[in-house]
Amino acid sequence: MKPIRFSFLITLIICFSSSGLAGQGFRISLFVPDLPNKEVILSHRMGLKFYTDDTIKTDINGSAVFEGINPMPEGMYQMVFPDKKFAEFFLDKNQIFSISTRAKAPADSLSFSGSPENSRFQEWQQKYAANRIRNSLIQNRLKNGNLAPDSTQLLNKELQQIQKSNNHLWDSAIHDLAGTLPGNFIKGMKPVRIPESLGKPDTQDNQMKQYQFVRAHFFDGVDLTDEKLLRTPLIETKLDQYFKQVVPPIPDTIIQEARQIIERSKPAKNMYQFVVQYLFNLYTDPEIMGTDAVYVYIAENYYLTGQTPWIDSANLRGIRYRVKELKPLLLGTVAPVLEGLVNTDEQPVEIKDIKSKYLILYFWSPDCGFCKEATPKLHSQYADLKQMGIEIVALNTRIDKNLWINFITDKQLSWINVYSPQKVRDMIEKYQAFTTPILYILDAERRIIAKNISVDQVKPFFIQYLAGH
Repeated sequence: MKPIRFSFLITLIICFSSSGLAGQGFRISLFVPDLPNKEVILSHRMGLKFYTDDTIKTDINGSAVFEGINPMPEGMYQMVFPDKKFAEFFLDKNQIFSISTRAKAPADSLSFSGSPENSRFQEWQQKYAANRIRNSLIQNRLKNGNLAPDSTQLLNKELQQIQKSNNHLWDSAIHDLAGTLPGNFIKGMKPVRIPESLGKPDTQDNQMKQYQFVRAHFFDGVDLTDEKLLRTPLIETKLDQYFKQVVPPIPDTIIQEARQIIERSKPAKNMYQFVVQYLFNLYTDPEIMGTDAVYVYIAENYYLTGQTPWIDSANLRGIRYRVKELKPLLLGTVAPVLEGLVNTDEQPVEIKDIKSKYLILYFWSPDCGFCKEATPKLHSQYADLKQMGIEIVALNTRIDKNLWINFITDKQLSWINVYSPQKVRDMIEKYQAFTTPILYILDAERRIIAKNISVDQVKPFFIQYLAGH
């Protein structure tokens, strides 16, 4: 099946679906009067993607029927028209109904017959979208300023009314659609409502209390054992928002939250697999320094303990090897020992004998294009860093001594220059320095406190780090 990427009907919200079987087949009658004799695609959601299920051609009147003797898995579906416009709807337990729309504006002209849950969802969605547009217009007017005090007061009052209307829309739709897929969808994506008792977000203390409340209640409306929700964007969207926007990017905190979410999903096999895979993939190549510890944690506690039966032995070997590479380089660990280092005079150099309070291990090579730019830039900061108690050991990852010496002489690199002609491969593998330049920052105990940052980030990092220590 081919994945079809798309935009959701409302940017703020993203939908969800279910998988289950009813006691009848499915029959979806489609009427698109402005689309005669054209192909229409029926596709279903899986997370944030859609996959093609069937293609059918409308007749001269724009009518078509998608049907089968077996019911379709419950979830959110999409009718895709030739110009890539589409109409979205739910397939719940009731899978025999009619859809009418116009190809030029399918979302705006969508209507249902025989599917009260889709009709009610459509009504909720249209009203919520109207409120959202009105809210945006008012916010823009307030942002632009130049308003009389009375006008500002009236606009703020209208914002309060819109919020009350939204609260009512959420609550009434959840009540009316209770027990249905659209109802579970709305319930799951309902924003956390902060109690008035926590005050206004006008102080740092109140802001922290409100943040903690949102974080604690973020998944309240989501049943992480309901596997039908996997055929909707609910689960993936909530995980995206939570781990990318809500949870602070602190490895230990992320690990704690990931463990709780995974354990909540464990009773449902497919949900458990989805959650574990999502989090594992999210931190396989993380953007934030140090969060590779989450990858190692999930690998060691789930993949390498036999709790991921969907993974074959070849992939497990790859994961085990990657953990072996990453674990010695996690933040807070003592930096791996390097052997066979010598300076430009072929005299041995021991990292443990360097007495500076902080140490930068800078891996580079004189024939690397990026290194040719970054190395002099880092060296220009050397005197300032030295005054801050920081020494730099520049480790050449090549064995061509003449090229190395010439570069050092040309750029007048006065820091500690070393290379390892006998054990260069060991040095590269231990520090994953296959791509250069790359640097690691060590504290007085030679524990790794930063890594994989650019040379431009070195001094700002130390200024911030030393301020907190």
